[in-house]
Amino acid sequence: MIPENLREQWELAQARAEVLFLADHGGGYPDCLAGDGLTPADRRVILRRLGFRVAEAYDMPNPKDWDNPIRWPWVRLTNGVAACLVDGIVSRTRSDGRR
Repeated sequence: MIPENLREQWELAQARAEVLFLADHGGGYPDCLAGDGLTPADRRVILRRLGFRVAEAYDMPNPKDWDNPIRWPWVRLTNGVAACLVDGIVSRTRSDGRR
């Protein structure tokens, strides 16, 4: 059982592990970044609280509507994980071409 004084650290460690696991296994929507009520700024704060650092910020076309000129903000973390700040999906492609 996790002691009460370590509960918050435990939850952050679990959320961080979920982000990395999903990113390394084809991508996905981690619970900590899910939710329609979260703004891009909220998602950046969450990533920072989990101990991730942003290496690069960029915009990509909306993947649900490629004809729409509105671009979505993304970040690439220092560990190579890419995160969409609009919907919270994460992914990572290794530099050697393997997923």
